Amino acid sequence: MIKRNVIDIILLANPIYISGVEGVLLIGTGILGWMFSWPRMPLFPALNVIGGVLFLSGVAFHHYCERVHQQAHHQSDDITRIVTAGVYSKIRHPLYLSMIFINLGIGLAFGIIWTFILAVLIKVRIIMSALKEEEFLLGKFPEEYRQYKQSVQWRMIPGMF
Repeated sequence: MIKRNVIDIILLANPIYISGVEGVLLIGTGILGWMFSWPRMPLFPALNVIGGVLFLSGVAFHHYCERVHQQAHHQSDDITRIVTAGVYSKIRHPLYLSMIFINLGIGLAFGIIWTFILAVLIKVRIIMSALKEEEFLLGKFPEEYRQYKQSVQWRMIPGMF
């Protein structure tokens, strides 16, 4: 077992638990923002509608990715192989990308500035988790993951990242 610090433990934690906590925080700040009239984002209701579409698209994409990656919600230590089929042949972290869509969608749909700021912070955590997971997978599957990175250049957005 590899010794890890607290940040590594959070970044490589079971995605169900982390996403659950983040979801409660996002929805909670959105509801509190409505109840207490916290500052709202401009362009109401256009951004709210865009947020709803982004959220629903993220959920659909997440579901699609999960069908290809059966170990998607396991602890990092429990991963037994690298998935390279389907969307994983185009980008290395489609599930993380779907979570970014979902969280930013929630932030925009509520239209509360603090909820959106929290969604952006969660996005940063998701990207850090993807980077940490790559480091972990290189350690666990050195040659196989190196070859996968060479054949699938982009982490989340082809042509950009």
